[in-house]
Amino acid sequence: MVKIKKIISGVLEENCYVVYDSESLHAVIIDPGEDGEKVISEIEKDKLKPEMLVNTHGHYDHILSDDQVRLKFKIPLAIHKYEAEMLASVYKNGSKLFGYPKTVKTPEILLEDGQEVKLSFTVFKVIHTPGHTKGGICLLFDSFLVTGDTLFAGTIGRTDFDGGSYEKIMSSLSKIKKLNPSLIIYPGHGSNTTLANEIRHNPYLK
Repeated sequence: MVKIKKIISGVLEENCYVVYDSESLHAVIIDPGEDGEKVISEIEKDKLKPEMLVNTHGHYDHILSDDQVRLKFKIPLAIHKYEAEMLASVYKNGSKLFGYPKTVKTPEILLEDGQEVKLSFTVFKVIHTPGHTKGGICLLFDSFLVTGDTLFAGTIGRTDFDGGSYEKIMSSLSKIKKLNPSLIIYPGHGSNTTLANEIRHNPYLK
């Protein structure tokens, strides 16, 4: 059975997710955030076996421990092709602005919209959802959607950063609205929700 574990990482309380199979313990790590030691400790505590690391987008609070985590577990990093440049720039990923200037080594995998990524225990679909950033993505699994900073419970991600666009995030939300309303939403910050709940109550999805 595929399960999901949330690990809150860093001062901005970014949500790192570890999606894993309860039998094989194989896993994929999504957005490890700033606190690599905490993420590694939680994964080792549960004896999980990561196969891949994925970034939903390239802002510093989601990516600072990328290299630490991928080195520890010897796994490749995947990010949307439009977002890779953010990893290499302390200005584009925001880390310089917030006093944590750091870059991430070149990702091994560049993702594209509509791509299906096959792991040993599950498959997820990449949905390109620009607006918060140019190459932001959501990850669609069978019963849930990891939305990064595109969609939160009751609101949406900021669009005033470099690469952001209100028009594009509204277009991205239109794509999300067409998905199965029973999907559980796992956002980049804050609490979980459901797509049905957001369609009913989130003013940006009305």
